Amino acid sequence: MGCCCCKIKGPAEPAYTRRAPIQPPTDDSNDVQINIPKFVESHVVDQLVLEMLSVTASRTDNDQESPVALVKLNVIADKEDGWIQVVASIVNCIPLENPYGPTAISILVDSSPLPAKDTVIKLTELYRLSERRASIPDVDVKIERNMCIAIGCIAEKLIGPNSVAVMTKNTLDYLYTFLKKQQDPRIVLYALIAMQNFAHTTENKITINKMIQEDDENPFLELEKHTYSNDFVWRQVGFCAVWALDNLFVVEGRKLSYEVTDNSQLNALLNAHDASEYLQIASDGLEARCDSYSFESVRCTFQVDGGCWYYEVLIVTAGVMQIGWATKNSYFQNDEGYGIGDDTFSISYDGCRRQVWYCAKPLSVTQMRAWVPGDILGCLIDVRRKEVVFSLNGQRISSCRQIFEATRTGFFAAASFMAYQQCRFNFGADAFKFPPLDRRYNTFNDYGDISEQQRTILPRRIYLQQRRCSSIKEDACTLCCDEPAECVLEPCGHGGFCSICTSQLKDCPLCRADIKNVRRGSS
Repeated sequence: MGCCCCKIKGPAEPAYTRRAPIQPPTDDSNDVQINIPKFVESHVVDQLVLEMLSVTASRTDNDQESPVALVKLNVIADKEDGWIQVVASIVNCIPLENPYGPTAISILVDSSPLPAKDTVIKLTELYRLSERRASIPDVDVKIERNMCIAIGCIAEKLIGPNSVAVMTKNTLDYLYTFLKKQQDPRIVLYALIAMQNFAHTTENKITINKMIQEDDENPFLELEKHTYSNDFVWRQVGFCAVWALDNLFVVEGRKLSYEVTDNSQLNALLNAHDASEYLQIASDGLEARCDSYSFESVRCTFQVDGGCWYYEVLIVTAGVMQIGWATKNSYFQNDEGYGIGDDTFSISYDGCRRQVWYCAKPLSVTQMRAWVPGDILGCLIDVRRKEVVFSLNGQRISSCRQIFEATRTGFFAAASFMAYQQCRFNFGADAFKFPPLDRRYNTFNDYGDISEQQRTILPRRIYLQQRRCSSIKEDACTLCCDEPAECVLEPCGHGGFCSICTSQLKDCPLCRADIKNVRRGSS
């Protein structure tokens, strides 16, 4: 997908100069200006950060060397003052309206050297993160949004005892106050995500839950009301609030979302059992979101073997998503940045970069504007004509045939998401906004047939608990211990894997040989 910039291949020449002394903050509690330690000239670091933002938007080859700007930033961040200065530049420089901004912050923070807990605490003290800061009227939305994203990425990176140490009372008050005040959804969203990331450590989750219980009003219950808001930023807030209430901050007496969602009329959903690890799927199985720095993917439950089929996608966020068609032979390598359109068995459209992806190679679609929240992506596959057609708000983007050179059957609707991206699928249960007019087509919902288990999208914590408590069948897959083992890898001949797990493999997990083909049968 061309956006994974975090694989460092080797250091470049040192980008830092002699360290300047740390300047202490002023004593004026109303002054939120800070004096950041200077490890290099500030404008140099700012320029490198903005260069990385540009690289995030244009990078198209996962096998390229790591960008020079990223290598230099990591060299700077290898020292305590340098790390603080890099994060400060990220907070100060990333533009608010750039759709790549949040993803770029995630990449920069995740790829930088792991900071010591004392360094993170020093950063929060320099910025005076506190309830007072979050309560200031007319806050600088860009600065506070970027700070919340950075804090959330650091929390995700420091899961465990260090995460407990850096979630100080002032930092927690800072994030929680934004949820209570609800000043601007762009800040609220990332404050909420940061609290979720902290709560992945059990001790932090207990602390946050205690804080919520002691409050007169639970802000998460208010925020979940925005789940279907016409404002697409508030809609993201609502989605994340529901996920948090279902999985992390459970409220006694509140029914979980899957218990109040009626999926009885839905015959095709996103397959929660065929999604990569960190993808979040709504209880109706039609909306998905990624808040991890990795490239998360999912396929739907319905398989296309012939005929003409169409589905639509509501674009909720304007960033990098690759949406289209994949087979079971398509592999998801979320940590390596490979998803739909990055092999010979899948094809996708990325409306942020305006590119059709096939076999990890982009084809630019210059006549189309970049997609924005509220746009409708149409995805059509005509197996008889050997044609895939993408459209945006009814305007035809491209007609593609390459995928039929590798396979002519077994297609699924599928998508991959970079960090902080979200969209909603319509497989035909609702009327299409821009249906194809040049040919007859079928819908998944008219022909799909799913089990009650597939129709029920459990909160991830419950799903994992059920798997831990379930007994393992003798013929179960040796990887997931859930689905039946029915696949053999070729040419090595090793078996004992299910079709879902093999679809995510590139090498044999036993001998590390390249997988050329997968066949059903015993080894």
